[in-house]
Amino acid sequence: MATSSSVPIGTILRTVRDDLGEVWVRLRNQSIIGFAITVIFALIDAIPAISDNRVLAEAVELMGKVAILPLQIAIFRQLILGETTSGYHFELTSKRFQRMLGWTVAFSFLATIPTHLPAAIAPSIVAEVIISIPLVATAITIALRLAILLPAIAADAPGASVRNAFADTRGHVWFILKAYFITLLPFILIGIVVALEWPSTAGDMQSGKGKVIASMLFSPLAFVAWTSFAIVSARLFMRIGDRVKGDAPEASE
Repeated sequence: MATSSSVPIGTILRTVRDDLGEVWVRLRNQSIIGFAITVIFALIDAIPAISDNRVLAEAVELMGKVAILPLQIAIFRQLILGETTSGYHFELTSKRFQRMLGWTVAFSFLATIPTHLPAAIAPSIVAEVIISIPLVATAITIALRLAILLPAIAADAPGASVRNAFADTRGHVWFILKAYFITLLPFILIGIVVALEWPSTAGDMQSGKGKVIASMLFSPLAFVAWTSFAIVSARLFMRIGDRVKGDAPEASE
């Protein structure tokens, strides 16, 4: 097998494109439900009373992530195991779902630390920025090192643990970052084009009406980007997840 860092950009993009097609064909009903959920929560988040309150906005965002968990699990199991899930089920008594839910909350909490902690302890805006930089870098690094954990849990992999995920991703951080960034780049470019094509709309994003319009415009983009990220995570698990899959000895303490 070629080294991870040698995977061409074109191969990454083609793989994501092909997997998006497979997800749409195999999981069409779940995808439609997931898209509807994305739009609904985007519209809720556009309500001024919510969007102007950081805590409420983050709570709504977390609820949206939880609401789309059945689709995320279905995507992982489709790509990794070839298992087509029927229905859109919140299997609250399932250990798999409970672990996915717990780690989804944990990742959301991790993402909020760089924004909340500096504001709470920094004596000035300058100090807040200085404190935020290493916190953001640390949060990103941890997220990248745990990129294959959720697919491992969803696929019921025998070695699905933090220790094994860290062991498998050691030496692959730049490749993981590259895969996610290359996948995200087309959506960034499309977003820029959309904003430039509708400058009056883009300039009115802070109004209540503007936020609703923005939600309607960008929700489809956000949903496809989220699905693409799930695909990348699944493919990373399949490529480098030796210990989490149980194909290699457990990582030592």
